[in-house]
Amino acid sequence: MRATTAVLTLAIVSLAALPARAQPPDFAARVDSFVNALSSGSPDAFEAMAKEHYAPELLARTPEQRRSMVERIHADFGALTVTARNATGPSHVELAMRSATNPMPMTIAMDFESAAPFRITGVAIRVGGPPGGRGGRGGPPPLAAAPINGRMDAAALTAPLDGYLAGLAASGGFTGVVLLAKDGRPVFEKAYGIADRDRNTPMTTDLRFNIASIGKAFTKTAIGQLIAAGKLKPSDTIGALLPDYPTAAAKPATVDQLLNFRVGVADFFGEDFENATKGRFQSNHDYYLFIAPKALTFAPGERTEYCNGCFIVLGEIIAKVSGMPYERYIEEHVFTRAGMKASGFVGYGDEKAAPGYTRTSPSAPWTSAVGLHGRHGSAAGGAFATAADLLAFDNALRTHVLLDAKTTAWYFGNPADETAARAADELGIAGGSPGANASLESNGTWAVVTLGNVDPPNAVRVGTALAGALYGQR
Repeated sequence: MRATTAVLTLAIVSLAALPARAQPPDFAARVDSFVNALSSGSPDAFEAMAKEHYAPELLARTPEQRRSMVERIHADFGALTVTARNATGPSHVELAMRSATNPMPMTIAMDFESAAPFRITGVAIRVGGPPGGRGGRGGPPPLAAAPINGRMDAAALTAPLDGYLAGLAASGGFTGVVLLAKDGRPVFEKAYGIADRDRNTPMTTDLRFNIASIGKAFTKTAIGQLIAAGKLKPSDTIGALLPDYPTAAAKPATVDQLLNFRVGVADFFGEDFENATKGRFQSNHDYYLFIAPKALTFAPGERTEYCNGCFIVLGEIIAKVSGMPYERYIEEHVFTRAGMKASGFVGYGDEKAAPGYTRTSPSAPWTSAVGLHGRHGSAAGGAFATAADLLAFDNALRTHVLLDAKTTAWYFGNPADETAARAADELGIAGGSPGANASLESNGTWAVVTLGNVDPPNAVRVGTALAGALYGQR
């Protein structure tokens, strides 16, 4: 990351107006201190803030990690503005951020001690998805807080959670499957709404959903495995790995830059894709042939911008280095190893695949979204999975089943994971496209999976609301 001393101008909605019972006044001061330190762009100022306002467990991460985070956020996003604040419980706050230069959605989620001195116990800066919410995030404001908390057991949370979700389904605010797990074990799973609107068949928990950009997590896992095996380095370039890459300007780009959206590889979404015969997209290699010849939108390392094309190129690299098609590698080395029994690169119309529906406006009728997608997905997204399979992935990722301890620490960006039996880092990944929306939110204790077969932000809003309610009290 690049160091900088320029100052951000970052406004924050005051929390002091919230009732003291729901939001202790101390939270507002700590939030202000965090935001001001981050906005300064100064790692030294941020470190001083952390020592004053962080709880001891959060300080376990090293000053070097905090320095890297401050430098990266400041370098990649420039001036930020808080556009919305949502306090989902007495100890959890979500801040929606806007960058003056980068269109990617950003949310800062903060947890606090539930008793004095109310120090910060967790911070998650979630970045991802193209503007407009197509990548899964964005869209209407978050939902109201769910009537559950992290101290509830399965018996206590089932009735209020089911009532909350049933109400959303009845009002058209959600259709899909919700799974909650604690310490890796399911405590709630239920389906809501209609799966096939033409046949009026109900949702079921064994349906496979298009999980869109959540598939990027599988691609990153595969890259980590190949790095650990000594077959790949983060500094390897496209030119060295794919010498026949047709766009010369992309050849200096590194694997690390591709993983972090720092290469302007063209997106496959757009007019050319809309006009293309979707049946031609049977594999990641087909998407690669489609995007690789296109000119870069910016030079490698110039800036950060959401990049589906980057992950399609990573998928081609996985195929080249491993000696097998991308899809086969993921099926054998991710799905099978994680115990993801129903996941695969299937398509709409295949067995147990939920059909997708889209509409042009909230008042327009739902129509099939099948014709808007390639026949199969890619390394950027579009695999199908059940809710149980995404929980299996989260568990396998955290317990060194998919990656060794050192590479798990690389995946989460936390050296402490090298000695932890179960990684406890907060993970928030989402995916969305016409007729598909999916979310996996987890923090090592709680995991929330929400899957839907209509346009964003159907499932993601529910996942965010449930995670906020559970994380805020634990």
